[in-house]
Amino acid sequence: TSELASMQRRLVVSVALTVPLFVVTMTSMLPGDAFGHAIGMTWRSWLELALAAPVVLWGGWPFFVRAVDSVRHRALNMFTLIALGTGASFAYSLVAILAPGAFPPAMRGHGGTIDVYFEAAAVITTLVLLGQVLELRARSRTGDAIRALLRLVPKTARRITAEGVEEDVSVAHVAVGDRIHHQLTEPRIG
Repeated sequence: TSELASMQRRLVVSVALTVPLFVVTMTSMLPGDAFGHAIGMTWRSWLELALAAPVVLWGGWPFFVRAVDSVRHRALNMFTLIALGTGASFAYSLVAILAPGAFPPAMRGHGGTIDVYFEAAAVITTLVLLGQVLELRARSRTGDAIRALLRLVPKTARRITAEGVEEDVSVAHVAVGDRIHHQLTEPRIG
């Protein structure tokens, strides 16, 4: 379906951006943090924003739309939580980059920077996209299986008339109350 194709595209792009984002973020936990020292914490935060923005804003767009719909219809659901969580961590991180002075000194880390959580928003968005793709694929396969079963329905039935005569009729002409002849066969084993 087109929804599956759209989600798959969003997933591919999101994975391609989330993996390097995760690596960039996790290098700060390595002893010495050579990458962080090479580019600086401020530039690392800007790089994280550049990698996370397409994932959260474009990849996660369907989740934000569903969240707004769930609020509008007063039927909160999983997408409400996802949009709230990813949106809050992305917005907080964006403010931390654009207006670090808005935060109290106690929240500052090394070099006076504010910690950002772009990777959390991107990873959650990517994982939910993966779940959506798997769900849509499963639904598609279920639909295919049901259509295959419907093709097995016989086109004709053998109806028994009031006089006891058997006649072949289209299944569409079988009505409630008709007597139908059916023949059960024993399953073959081996």
